[in-house]
Amino acid sequence: MKKSWLKKFSLLSISLVLTSAGAISGNIPAMTKAFADESVSSVEMLMTIPALFMVIFVLFSSFISKKIGQKRTVILGLIIALISGVIPAFSKNFIIILISRATLGAGLGLFNPLAISMISDFFDGDERARLIGFQSAFQGVGTAIMTYVAGQLLKINWHTTFWVYAIILPILILFILFVPERKKIHIKVDNSNQNKNKQSINLKVIGYIILIFIVMIIYTGAQVKAALLFTSNSYGSATDAASMISIMSIGSMLAGFIFGSVLKVIRHYMTALSIFLMGGSFSLLAISKNIFISNISGALIGISFSLLLPYLFNQIAIVSSEGSATLSTSLLLVGANLGSSFSPYGLAVLGYLSGVKTVNGIFMAGGIVLVTIAVIELVITFLKDEKKVINK
Repeated sequence: MKKSWLKKFSLLSISLVLTSAGAISGNIPAMTKAFADESVSSVEMLMTIPALFMVIFVLFSSFISKKIGQKRTVILGLIIALISGVIPAFSKNFIIILISRATLGAGLGLFNPLAISMISDFFDGDERARLIGFQSAFQGVGTAIMTYVAGQLLKINWHTTFWVYAIILPILILFILFVPERKKIHIKVDNSNQNKNKQSINLKVIGYIILIFIVMIIYTGAQVKAALLFTSNSYGSATDAASMISIMSIGSMLAGFIFGSVLKVIRHYMTALSIFLMGGSFSLLAISKNIFISNISGALIGISFSLLLPYLFNQIAIVSSEGSATLSTSLLLVGANLGSSFSPYGLAVLGYLSGVKTVNGIFMAGGIVLVTIAVIELVITFLKDEKKVINK
């Protein structure tokens, strides 16, 4: 019994660091001063470039795991993430830090898909569903803890905050000791049917990919520009901004636990309502004048995000072409990471198109974009329901 618990916890623990790339986002004001020769967008890219390399190595993960095994792939990814994560604690060179952040994304990308697939390999039925829910919650817990600790370490200096990635070491030890390598199961495949089952994507899948790309550009902005929002409006510090991001992660974690119950009530209106909530929360954050309101906004953003993302992954499996669920899921993950990676530049474009230059204006513009998308989605979903009623 004890061994089984340790196996589950060790397997779930790798998800604690999956979304940790933005944990040191409170560093941006200090690093902008330290690297005065670099543009603000370039410094912000240090927070988002891991997502770009996660995209690449998510696609390589399956190939590598087939060659060396799932457990070794996770171990390799954790080691890469550990080393590259703490390198900026010792370096003052912008290029070295940029490369280390990219390598961090590569390490995280190696085991990102395996965080869920290994749960499916070891467990099934209700136990599997429960653990996949916990996996999402663990991501929120990890981000909340790491962001809070990084915010406290920021009081020393921005270099020190990167020691937060040392948490990967005990996770690595637990995984090595208590998670076994899955034994290979040889299944005879009928090659005559291979051509009939070629994977493809349809317009619905493409629509979801575009949607998550846009949402991630704006959502990631809450992490990338939170410190600037607090300091430029003179109602909080970078440490306060880090605390807000932790609260956002806590909201995300709680939403992960209640997702199943909410889905039973909202059903296919989940996309519209969760995006509407996120858009409204960004608008509230834009007009906030104190830490309390900003923290509430952050919590609501986290909740809305964790209601939307699992729903989209669930829908992808439903709307995918026959035999193409794996490809569609991978592409949705790619769209999410690309949106996160290019968030600083996407927000800059949004500011240019909307004619605003302040971070408050950009957040308000982002909120308006999300609310508009939500209203369009709500109308489309309602019309589909009406059509079904008429057809009956």
